[in-house]
Amino acid sequence: RSARPPPRVVAPASLRRPLGMFGHALWSSAFLLVLLRDAAAFEAVPCNATTRDCGREFFQDAYHHFLTAEKEIVIMPYFIKPDLKLFSSVEGAPSDITLKDMIVQAVKRHVHVWILGWDNAASEKFLPFHQDTVYERLFEAAGDQSDYLHLMLDTSREFVASLYYLPHIKSYVFDRKIAFVGGLDFAENRLDSPQHVRPDPRLVQVPIDKDHVSGNEKPWQDAMVRIDGPAAEHVGMVLIERWWTYCKSEGYLRAQAARPFDAFTNAVWGVEKSFRASQWKASQCSSLPAPARLGVLQITIQAGSHARNRYTLLVVTPEIQSEGLEQVAAEAVELHSGDERSVTVHGLRALDKALPETLDFTISGQKFSARADRTTTAMLDGGDSVLARWLPNGVEPSQGSPQEQTCMVVLSGDRDWMGVSRPMTNSYDEHLRMIREAKRFIYIENQYFSTEFPAHSHECSNGNVRGAAVLYSGATNRVGEVLLDRIKRAGRTRENFSVVVVVPLGTEPGSFYPNLRGTYCFEQAVEDYWRTEGLKSNWRDYFSFFFIANAVPVPADLGGPGAAFYGIFTHTKMIVVDDEVALIGSANINDRSLNGDRDAEVGVRIRGGTYPRRLREKILGHHVGSASLIDPDRFLASVNDVAFANAKALRESMGISFPEGNFTREDGREEHFFGLKGLLNPQLPTLPLTDTMSTIPYPDSRVVAGGGGLDTFKWFMVKGARAPHLRGLLFPFSRDIWGLPKMTQVTQMFSAEFNWRRLRESDDAHWNA
Repeated sequence: RSARPPPRVVAPASLRRPLGMFGHALWSSAFLLVLLRDAAAFEAVPCNATTRDCGREFFQDAYHHFLTAEKEIVIMPYFIKPDLKLFSSVEGAPSDITLKDMIVQAVKRHVHVWILGWDNAASEKFLPFHQDTVYERLFEAAGDQSDYLHLMLDTSREFVASLYYLPHIKSYVFDRKIAFVGGLDFAENRLDSPQHVRPDPRLVQVPIDKDHVSGNEKPWQDAMVRIDGPAAEHVGMVLIERWWTYCKSEGYLRAQAARPFDAFTNAVWGVEKSFRASQWKASQCSSLPAPARLGVLQITIQAGSHARNRYTLLVVTPEIQSEGLEQVAAEAVELHSGDERSVTVHGLRALDKALPETLDFTISGQKFSARADRTTTAMLDGGDSVLARWLPNGVEPSQGSPQEQTCMVVLSGDRDWMGVSRPMTNSYDEHLRMIREAKRFIYIENQYFSTEFPAHSHECSNGNVRGAAVLYSGATNRVGEVLLDRIKRAGRTRENFSVVVVVPLGTEPGSFYPNLRGTYCFEQAVEDYWRTEGLKSNWRDYFSFFFIANAVPVPADLGGPGAAFYGIFTHTKMIVVDDEVALIGSANINDRSLNGDRDAEVGVRIRGGTYPRRLREKILGHHVGSASLIDPDRFLASVNDVAFANAKALRESMGISFPEGNFTREDGREEHFFGLKGLLNPQLPTLPLTDTMSTIPYPDSRVVAGGGGLDTFKWFMVKGARAPHLRGLLFPFSRDIWGLPKMTQVTQMFSAEFNWRRLRESDDAHWNA
């Protein structure tokens, strides 16, 4: 390493120029500028925020930013498929442009493109991502402009590679001015609309076969938040610190030394171009992203005489960089008597460290400190005086009010993926805080509901105690416990308070069991509390799970005429409380995302202003057909009105009943709709739940419900039936739809959270009795 030239720090010119006369520091006249201190490392800062619901809307917006980016594009994906046509050159038309096309166009304009992916010890083997090959194709496509394309596969910073955990981030930044944060990757079925219609010629097209019955991939519900200002810069800092810390880590040395071995094992595994897909790896750390803007020093030299004195200003860059990194030195700035300047302070900033309240600087050798809470005045040796004010993040502090909108970037992760000295649990902390502070309603939409809460039934108790649990969960995060406490309090005091949780009807195997256990046991825990406390109200007036699905006409060329039902995979990660605060990002409600020592995550908490309400109205409005149908003063009741009306329409047109989970055939015979193997409760009071006696056996049942692998899509068709008239896509969920499985997939035994324990004969006897 010592023989290598030092890495080149790539600093776009616009990031090196000092700001002029306070104007850039006070970047948004639309807001009263606010700087709220929080337990999280990143500060809450003024922002504009808008929602992009599903892939079509996000990709269209991202397309324009790819075309107009001037200096820098940051891509932090879970994974990418750069050869898929995801972007439309004509809005509303079928997609005709790939991510690779957009990247090549950008580097030809001399825009620096930074792509920070990941590679743990299992990614190339057990997940069909093969990012080594993907990155090699991008490197080759950039041609003689490859100096502007910066590629990195982060393998973690420890000498021993991570086998299972990974950066789960999906965040993108353009010129450090605009950022997108949420759950969407530049990949296959992410291209979808909020209506989730199948077939849809505007989406990625695949051959019609048994695994793609409409020529499209499975429906995908997701959301991104688009933010600007200092919050967008904070998202960019995540890439900067991850890149710098990885290049200085044992993990980077290990990955470089292991390249020949990796190529051999990949070849054995059948990965394409295994021995060629590494040219770009030699230059991963030859360039480093420029340090970010930490804040602005406002400085005025007031003349004390008629003489025009000359001074040299040197800012002492705060020592808040990650361990093992050297802070960058500030450039000297020439000042004269009578000058007023806003000097931008750039530097490295560890993702778990806050900005200081004071900033040290020297003027021609004299030492001074500028404060964030007030202007500092001092005399200079030349008879002039200096007035100085430190603006962290470049914004003015104020007392703030609930009406002012601020964004705070929240993180999960530890040294492995974030280079920090201690695990960060911002996402977890914000979930707990928001739920505890809720006054009127909570809206949650998440791919997972895997969490710890007190349960007293035989099958749900001791959920995270190995050897004692009937249904082992392993989850230790307390989101469920805090949510349950808030629902209990509302029931005891008869508050006008309710909780709506939207989860997937079906998921891929990895999250299927945790979701079924979580939803089953949580619903049961709420019901048990009402019964044991003798509460006179109906617990369903305070809490319910929901899912989204669709039913569409089937044309003759796809096997019709008839109507087809299918679930929609819900990948959104968001929570809105009282239309006053929202959190949206990449974090699931599970230990991997929340506990801070497993996966790395990025999200944004938006407080105040109109965005929390607009987010809820847009996402939920699409689910129910119109946001006007939802009354925040009777939140759950108005959601139930739509969901149960949709359930009635589906039952009358196709014979499918939710939330019971039954199907009525033409001859009047009723049976359970979704089959599931290994059930703990094989017999409900009225209908058999066994897989062989259900309408759709497992695993097709899971796929029809929206849980096919990466792209598999199947529907359930009733020939001759008319598609129901639905208001949106929302339906009531209950634990009767699937029942309760004894165990999950064997391959998940390696994860404590996904583990299971097969029932003893005595357990089966206890349940059946």
